[in-house]
Amino acid sequence: MRSQVGSASESVRARFGDAASRRNFLKALGTAGIAGLAGCSGGGESYDGQEQTTASGGDDEETETESSSGGDSGSSTLRMSATQRFGTVDPAKGTDYTQVLALVNLYDPLVFPDTEGNLQGHLAEDWTVSDDNQTYTFTLREGATFHSGNPVTAEDVQFSAERFLDINQGYSSLLGNVLSKENVTVEDERTVSFTLDRVHSPFLATLVLLFVVDKQQVLDNAEDGDFGDRGDYAQSFLNDNDAGSGPYELAGFERQAQISFSRYADYWGSFKDGAYDNVTVQIITNDPTVRSLMKTGELDMSSQYQSEETYEALAAEDDIRVESVPTVTTFYFKINTQKAPTDDPAVREAMAYGFDYETARNEIAPGSLPAQGPLPSSFGVHNDDIVQPTYDPERARQILADAGYEEGDITVQNTYVKDYGLEEKMGLLFQQNMDEIGIDVELNPQTWGTMTELATSVEDTPHINQVFYGPVYPSPDTVFYNQYHSEAASTWMSMEHLEDENVDSLIDEARSTVDADARAELYAEVQERIANQYPDLFIFVQSKKHAFAADVAGYTFRPSMSFDYWFPDIYQE
Repeated sequence: MRSQVGSASESVRARFGDAASRRNFLKALGTAGIAGLAGCSGGGESYDGQEQTTASGGDDEETETESSSGGDSGSSTLRMSATQRFGTVDPAKGTDYTQVLALVNLYDPLVFPDTEGNLQGHLAEDWTVSDDNQTYTFTLREGATFHSGNPVTAEDVQFSAERFLDINQGYSSLLGNVLSKENVTVEDERTVSFTLDRVHSPFLATLVLLFVVDKQQVLDNAEDGDFGDRGDYAQSFLNDNDAGSGPYELAGFERQAQISFSRYADYWGSFKDGAYDNVTVQIITNDPTVRSLMKTGELDMSSQYQSEETYEALAAEDDIRVESVPTVTTFYFKINTQKAPTDDPAVREAMAYGFDYETARNEIAPGSLPAQGPLPSSFGVHNDDIVQPTYDPERARQILADAGYEEGDITVQNTYVKDYGLEEKMGLLFQQNMDEIGIDVELNPQTWGTMTELATSVEDTPHINQVFYGPVYPSPDTVFYNQYHSEAASTWMSMEHLEDENVDSLIDEARSTVDADARAELYAEVQERIANQYPDLFIFVQSKKHAFAADVAGYTFRPSMSFDYWFPDIYQE
């Protein structure tokens, strides 16, 4: 084994030692990636790259509802692709990027993130906060109606919060640990208040995920269930239908194939001139199909998860452009800190210094940005003093030697999403890099569903797990709590299984701290505390890419999951 490792190390150094060899090696990787993507059937499990489905078993049903018409004849239709099916469109359950893409267009929350991540009034015209910072009172805008024609009232907001908390799925935990449903109060028809159990600084930001439903429509469509006179809260109905007030209505839904939307004529908000009358999102996991449809004009906008080769091919077309947008999503190698041998901080530190970040960022994910710790540097509270490890195999070997390890003593399993070219290349690079420092790596591609299942158990979670993660609401809290607080353990977001009382305490204190400067100091401290324990390899910060037909304009990035797919922004030139 050791002689094999030594031989491989020489091979890796030879391959990466000069630019020409490196390009040849990566070219070979690129070919493998394309082949992998080409072999991914449309019926196979696809991957969103950062979020997963955690909804009920009902969401996994393979039943299809009404078919999509793709829009009325004679009206404008935007045709997009996505790589992951829409498991549900129930606003109390949706969690992943495709589901939230649907929800932000079918429903309205009280507040909405702008391009800087600041919260703006949405269904709420304005709001006040009590002196003790525990009661938030919202005034609803006038004239907002649901797709049914019913007016949006404070009672609907109260009902939506109760439904969210009672069903207790999706992102309900964001509110459930600080808000009792009895403390959501209707003050009058347009005024509703939320009184928290304690000060909770991220509360307002989490409200972007509380989508308001039409109470009357929900009750009219409720079936027998576990919630008294509210039956099943119309879960069966809302799995396939909408009861929202958003800018678009659900026009068709084939769960495995596509979802379509039509513009709501009586929407209270504005649309860009030339905004589309209809939007159809097709589930396409095959890169060659995306390339073909874009070139023939049958697709107007690609997903963000095409291969680099596809983006390059499409960018060469005269009537197609590819845009790259910096995001706040980080690509992590999440390390199981509770399972030998990666429970040893020295092993994790050696891995951190043994990985070639520059090649990963510049050759495998070109256009991506350097990472520096757990929080992307575009956050205003980023700790610029965090030491980001750099590729230094000699230092990595010394760390292992000082900790008493010899070549061949350590074997780890690296899991990534199969049939996803970028992650396959990253896994191969990691395997080669670790060979160089004497660590054996077993590559273990799995479906995304299997990875999320493995995450629920410390024992089953592999040593290394490749995962994208970005903010699900516009606050640094979403980065720290969901990934590193011990109470948020055993999800795909927290595959580190980190248990650190100081980290927990700092996150809790930040949540209860109102003063922004004091909270920033706590965030800086928790970043340092996390980085010093090496629970992750922070590989890069993603730059999101889309291919657009030449006449499609208006895509606007917002730093919260899928709020950049706000259809009223996108228009035809």
